[in-house]
Amino acid sequence: MNPAQLERIVSTAEKACALVIAQPKDVLARQRLFDALTLVVDPTFVGEGPEFDHVADLLSEARVWADIVRTRISALPKHANRILSILAIQHPARELLPILTDFRRKLARMHDG
Repeated sequence: MNPAQLERIVSTAEKACALVIAQPKDVLARQRLFDALTLVVDPTFVGEGPEFDHVADLLSEARVWADIVRTRISALPKHANRILSILAIQHPARELLPILTDFRRKLARMHDG
């Protein structure tokens, strides 16, 4: 993938993540985040070439947190206490959001310059 494609994917995930943090009870928002993060955790979500070496750590970190968020979203209906479950999603989403923001900014710089 090129930087512009990666940036669009990360931007979508970033917006979905921010929405879930703001509206954790919104089932549709959680589903959008789950879907957006599917692309982030996909092994084909990589940039090719040495110009992507400086974002490799951000990508790895984003994948870990994205996987945690997706796992917790998918487990939500299984929990009896929905408030605790929602909090279980909010915490990793709050950890993930700044990583996605940094990642998007670096990709934008690559795309623009």
